[in-house]
Amino acid sequence: MIEDARGFAPADRRPERQRSTRTRFEHAQGWVTALAGILALALSVSNFVELRRQPDADVSLPHLVRIAQGKEVWLYLQPTVSSRVRAGQSAVITDVHLDVLPLGRGPGAARPDFFWDETGTLRYDPETHAADYVRTADPGPLLVTQERPQQPLMLFDAIGWNFHQGRYLGRLTLHRAGAEKPITESFCLVVSKRAATTLEEAGQYTYHEFRNDVPGAGTDRNGCYVLPAG
Repeated sequence: MIEDARGFAPADRRPERQRSTRTRFEHAQGWVTALAGILALALSVSNFVELRRQPDADVSLPHLVRIAQGKEVWLYLQPTVSSRVRAGQSAVITDVHLDVLPLGRGPGAARPDFFWDETGTLRYDPETHAADYVRTADPGPLLVTQERPQQPLMLFDAIGWNFHQGRYLGRLTLHRAGAEKPITESFCLVVSKRAATTLEEAGQYTYHEFRNDVPGAGTDRNGCYVLPAG
């Protein structure tokens, strides 16, 4: 290419260079537009798949259970049922079962038959500083989404049975709709001699709180629900 004395290309070659630059720019712009479209489509597909995913559910047990007993056992348990997945459907909990197994008392030890009796709530009385249980609903399906976790206060009954001194293994099972596997969460409960006496003296209509986060409860009770000293 012939340049003039100042090092510039002749003027008649400039339009050709400008057209070449414009062509490269248009090609690049086309690729950018196509790439943006592909990314938008991938994002839309991902969102669609996410919304169509089957709902999942998790259950977490509280730090305390409430127990009252007389002719039967009333066990109040308030688990938290939540979902980690943002889905277009709700996870449906159709039923909840509680199993309690006495440990170290021989194969002939009576095993309770708990059933989910009802759901309720606690109302705090500022004068007596007590929380009274109030029934609110029959047992029924729970609908769980990521935006709406459930925390029902469930009352389980075991007719003709009482807790005695000893260690117990509990298992809460939540049954789900469809072919989904049940969700299970296990726990242990230790009833000391003092706790057994307290429950017996309190009677059917006064519950006591057993906690699994009591400091200094002893290594053999670590993680188990126990009646705090009071």
